[in-house]
Amino acid sequence: MFIPKEKIPVFFIVLGIVLLLSGCGGTVMTEEFSQSYRVRSGTLIAIYNPNGDVTMTGWDEDVIEINVRKESIHGQETLDEVDIYIDIAGEMVIRTEYPPGARKVTVDYDIKVPEDLLVKHIECSNGNIILDGLMGNPVLLSSNGIIQASNINGIVKARTSNGDINIKAVKGLEDLITSNGNIEAELPDLHDDIEIKTSNGSIKLAFSPGLAVDLKAETSNGSITIQNINIDTEELNKTSLAGSMNGGGLQVSMATSNGSVELSRLK
Repeated sequence: MFIPKEKIPVFFIVLGIVLLLSGCGGTVMTEEFSQSYRVRSGTLIAIYNPNGDVTMTGWDEDVIEINVRKESIHGQETLDEVDIYIDIAGEMVIRTEYPPGARKVTVDYDIKVPEDLLVKHIECSNGNIILDGLMGNPVLLSSNGIIQASNINGIVKARTSNGDINIKAVKGLEDLITSNGNIEAELPDLHDDIEIKTSNGSIKLAFSPGLAVDLKAETSNGSITIQNINIDTEELNKTSLAGSMNGGGLQVSMATSNGSVELSRLK
């Protein structure tokens, strides 16, 4: 259930309990909730959801709309043990809390956010993170799930263990790291040295042609290619690259063990 710590709800609706038959003959029980809040412009948002997806999109309304779906094959009692806390004192924090040692419920969030709010942190242990049309400098963390962010007026940092990372149409990047997955990103601007790394997957990075950066790329089992972009190379062979663009500057380090590295021009 929802447990707001500071109550300023516009409305609260329990949409219902649905029973479905799973493919293996068990019963899947679900609950859906919807709640909206008005918060001041510039509020920071953080979400902690250990087991499930987080999808967040910007919209032109003046409220945050939070839609939640809880699902389990272990009965109503198990669903009731999982609480959703919403704290809007200062920052807005949304947190899924489980009983000790229990992760038998999946909780998925679909959240719509006014354009003047700032996404700060989203963390999932097992779940996908998908963002579109937002502001802020989000740190996005998952253990088992993909991370996608697009149309973000801010600097994005992302890390997952098992899943792809796809970042486009953002103001800038920080580190992008996954263990098993591909990384595809656009780099329009750079504010610090960054690392882009995967163990099993390819890296595709599109650079703004005016960036002044130092570049380092390595792969163990794959190739490095450059398309439609000017790089002054100090070292270039099939598996490693060292060079710079526009005289050099901050450093972009790219590495994969099993996959290719493709560098191109941001259109």
